Amino acid sequence: MSGGNFQLRRETDRKVPQRARISPRVFIEQVSRRTADVSGRWLVTWRIENLGQQPLRILAARLPHDRFRSEEQELVPAPMLSERESARLELPVECREPPGSVVVNAFIILRVLSLEEPWRVFARLRVAFDDEGGPQATIEVVTAHPTTTSG
Repeated sequence: MSGGNFQLRRETDRKVPQRARISPRVFIEQVSRRTADVSGRWLVTWRIENLGQQPLRILAARLPHDRFRSEEQELVPAPMLSERESARLELPVECREPPGSVVVNAFIILRVLSLEEPWRVFARLRVAFDDEGGPQATIEVVTAHPTTTSG
C-alpha cells in the first residue's frame, strides 16, 4: 500500500501578523521618606524613570505586602513620561517594623500604558528599617507584564 503525498496543516502553522508588544523599561528607586501624621505610617517618595523609547503613562501605584503596604493610588493627572524622563511619586506606606528588621519580597506595582497598551510593572523590594524604624527600600528586580485591561 503506497502512501499518498499530503501535508497536514494546522492553524498554528499559519503566520498571523500581530503588532509586536514592546515591554516598557522602567527604573525605580526610593529617594526619600518622612514620617506621616499617623503612627506606623511613612510618606515614601519614589523616582520612576522611563528607560524605553516609547512614552509611558503611569496610571496607579500600590505596595501590596502586609508589612510594607499602600493601597492603590490612582494618579490624577496620570504622569506621561517621554524617553529618559522621570517622575516622583509619594505614597503613604503602612509599616510598623522594629529597627534592624528586614522585609523581603515586598513589591511596588505600577499600572501603566505603553503605546496605549496596559501593563503592570513589578519592582521587587528588600526593605531595611534603620535605628528610627524608617524604611529604606532596595530594588532587586523590575519586570513588566502585559495585561488584558487597564483596570
